[in-house]
Amino acid sequence: MLLLNLTGCALPFGRKNSSTDKSNNINREIIKNYSKAISREPNNFFFYLERGRAKHEYGDFKGAIKDFNYSFKIKPDLKVIFYRANSKYKYGDFKGAIKDYEKLNFFEEYKDQIFYNLASAQLLNFDYQNAIKNYTKSIEYDDKDEYAYLYRGNGKFKLEDYEGSSKDYGKSLEINNRSYIAFNNRGVSNFKLKNYKIALEDFKKSLKINPRNYSTLYNKSLTHFELKEIKKACIDLKKSIKLGKEVFKGEYLKICP
Repeated sequence: MLLLNLTGCALPFGRKNSSTDKSNNINREIIKNYSKAISREPNNFFFYLERGRAKHEYGDFKGAIKDFNYSFKIKPDLKVIFYRANSKYKYGDFKGAIKDYEKLNFFEEYKDQIFYNLASAQLLNFDYQNAIKNYTKSIEYDDKDEYAYLYRGNGKFKLEDYEGSSKDYGKSLEINNRSYIAFNNRGVSNFKLKNYKIALEDFKKSLKINPRNYSTLYNKSLTHFELKEIKKACIDLKKSIKLGKEVFKGEYLKICP
């Protein structure tokens, strides 16, 4: 059988909603205005900083990094490092983001966000031990952050600490009991602990919230298989294939009559 699937690998960053068309139009106008201002005052720290922030919100992370570099060159302000680290993270330069976040040890502003973002970059850079450590620091600042528990759980899962990951997913669910991701991932942890009946209940709860998640359907089918419930396993496999996941077809042909 194939491996079980954790859900929620695309980490929420900065806990903000996605940009809307309206906000993109506003950011385009901000970029345009600050570009004009920079042409008049090319050594203005604030103009580069604010244009960089607008570029980040617009999705031009490479351009934002460039502006933050100029801004920091004019005035070495730790706030610029924070914004640049965020842009590097979004650009996919996780090593660069980690280096910048680690420079912010004495920057008290946005402290919980620094630890959360640093941990997220470390998680995506496969540095699970340090990711867990920094999610823990983030939780010390904000113990009601469902995502910090969720992704700390993912880090623990990667290190095969299934008891620890199960507890963290449970903490995330105490804050938001509508998270199909946390239910799925706790189910996977319980599966690894051979708590198949408990895992099955978690997968059912996850599917009740999001019935079209083929990963959870597949995980549920594997759990039925371990419980010798072959007919039920085949029903779930068939559903996951219908949702467009052809990779499960081979598994279906192997175990289903």
